[in-house]
Amino acid sequence: MDISQLDIQSLIVLKTLLEEKHVSNTAHHMNLSQSTVSRALQKMRVLFSDELLVRTHTGYELTTKAESLRQDINLVINSLEVLVHKQSFTPKESLGDVRFFGLHPQMNKLMPKVIRRIRDEAPNMTVSIDTTAQRHFESLNTGDVHFVLSSHKPANSEQSLYQMKLADRDFKLVMNRDHPLAQQDITPEKLLSCDFGQISLQGEKTLSFEHKFIELGLVDKKNRLSIPIHVSHFSSVANIAAETNTIFHIPTSYAEEICANGRLIAKPVPTELRLDFAGVYLFWHKRFHEDPMCQWVRSIFKELYGDNPTVA
Repeated sequence: MDISQLDIQSLIVLKTLLEEKHVSNTAHHMNLSQSTVSRALQKMRVLFSDELLVRTHTGYELTTKAESLRQDINLVINSLEVLVHKQSFTPKESLGDVRFFGLHPQMNKLMPKVIRRIRDEAPNMTVSIDTTAQRHFESLNTGDVHFVLSSHKPANSEQSLYQMKLADRDFKLVMNRDHPLAQQDITPEKLLSCDFGQISLQGEKTLSFEHKFIELGLVDKKNRLSIPIHVSHFSSVANIAAETNTIFHIPTSYAEEICANGRLIAKPVPTELRLDFAGVYLFWHKRFHEDPMCQWVRSIFKELYGDNPTVA
């Protein structure tokens, strides 16, 4: 491969193509014509000696080589972005794209004020938010996002991440207003006979606070909690809880949000069952630590949440 043949614009188009897997969607996203995107794809096919995207009965799919190139392309483009931003960054003039990942409760609670500030001070910037269930730090490591909002802790092997605390972490038990426990003081013992809903964002099979029942000696291998409902996203929680006697253990901010219409009630988690989560954090990779755009975005978070007054 002759690196002098590398066309940066075509590489940027390829990055979006590998994400969208669709020529017209890529054209629309980048405000380009479909013919421009197709020409860029053809250039990259010649450069990498591979089809990169192949048509199937369901659309385009990445080739094995494209899958292996994807992370490297992201890293190259991210490095170029950092190089450009290092020269100058003026929010009002910036055309940059700042990308976030986080789950719905945290994003819905913490991001609106941040977005308002970005829109006020950098009206030409794009804010991209991904709430699709996934491993929380994978997109940071691959360079797909600039920031992650999460209450999870990175593995000890992930030494390249920085963090800033944004909010305290708290939970509520959400149930329909006609649930037998809705008008009672809740104890761990009373919950033993209840049905729970499991929000399995990454395939989890046990409730996040089930170990607390085990520590109290109320649950063991023979006597488990009843978890007949498993969902992969927060969006279906409200309707399921409203139509059944299923109880969900969810973040306080989201509990308050879905209880606003009156169908549901949020009850305090018994003291003995409360989790020891420290809070919700903003995470970023060291590759963007010195990037002026990301420094500016972090300053907004610090100004809004630096004293951690919010319960998420």
